[in-house]
Amino acid sequence: MAAAPGGSTRRSRRSRVRVGDIVIVLLVCVSAVLLYNYSLADIFALVYHPVPGLIALVMIAEFLWLKSGDRTRVYRLEIDKLRGQRRRDEDLLKRAREIIDQAIVYPESEEKGRPGDWQTRARDAVKDIDERM
Repeated sequence: MAAAPGGSTRRSRRSRVRVGDIVIVLLVCVSAVLLYNYSLADIFALVYHPVPGLIALVMIAEFLWLKSGDRTRVYRLEIDKLRGQRRRDEDLLKRAREIIDQAIVYPESEEKGRPGDWQTRARDAVKDIDERM
């Protein structure tokens, strides 16, 4: 394996089968079967009949409706996740601000050699920030 510019090893990419590839293969197979069993005039008569057109229109509308519903659900999940993350970040910033305010207001009330309450809380906040990042 070759080393990537970032120093990590690059993994070989496996080609994945995509939905578009499957659809193309199915269309080719269906076309071959139709050409084998019917003449070209019969195929055009089937395709341009009103019923297949209506079925295709309904299938396209259903596909678009289902696809938009899936995307909406995914977007809502992402938004909820980001809101929770933002709430945690705001709480962490509020804790850090309280610690800084306490350190500014009460530094002379601490005994020498003994860490104050704000220093312990500051260490805890730094640990939480390091875990967050």
